[in-house]
Amino acid sequence: MKLRHKIFFITIGFVIFITLFTILWFNYRDIIENFFNYTFNRQTLITLLRSQGKHNAVIFMAVIAIGSAIPGVPISAIAILSGVCFGRWLGFGINICGIVIGNLLAINILGSFPHKVKPSRFRSLADRLRNMRHPRIGLSIGYAIPMLPTLLVNYAALELKISLKNKTLCILIGSLPVSFLYAFGGDELIFGNTKLVLI
Repeated sequence: MKLRHKIFFITIGFVIFITLFTILWFNYRDIIENFFNYTFNRQTLITLLRSQGKHNAVIFMAVIAIGSAIPGVPISAIAILSGVCFGRWLGFGINICGIVIGNLLAINILGSFPHKVKPSRFRSLADRLRNMRHPRIGLSIGYAIPMLPTLLVNYAALELKISLKNKTLCILIGSLPVSFLYAFGGDELIFGNTKLVLI
């Protein structure tokens, strides 16, 4: 992908990301401000957070999707907040959908433009995956490791030239563990179970 294409898509992504995040802030601002003013207890906070309109779930999903598609954006904080605001299972579903959609979007954008930015950096990983007995399992593991840059894994998925169905399946399988940890961690965090969250 040429530099001007990269700058264009990252800029558009950030504008959308910030816009959606601002909408979320306005939707939850009163609850957050009252919480810091200590005007209600923990159970009241949980009730208020989880009685917000379900349209916020779509916004959370969109924020996670856009964040997943932008290199370097830490989506973990948003994914944890989805567990805080919607509970473990709904938050888990929001995280999964957002991460899968975001990575598919990123792969589609990368595949639509010739990537001339040192492709050998990414081919090395693709070659390792291709030489594995089950490269799709390796790709799924790549998506499951938070420390591994998602951009690198998405490039590897392109280099492997697998079908859309298999790409989606790899992203889905790889996203399950982190989505689970973020959503369940956020749910435990709001109940004050910090030890369990750390574990």
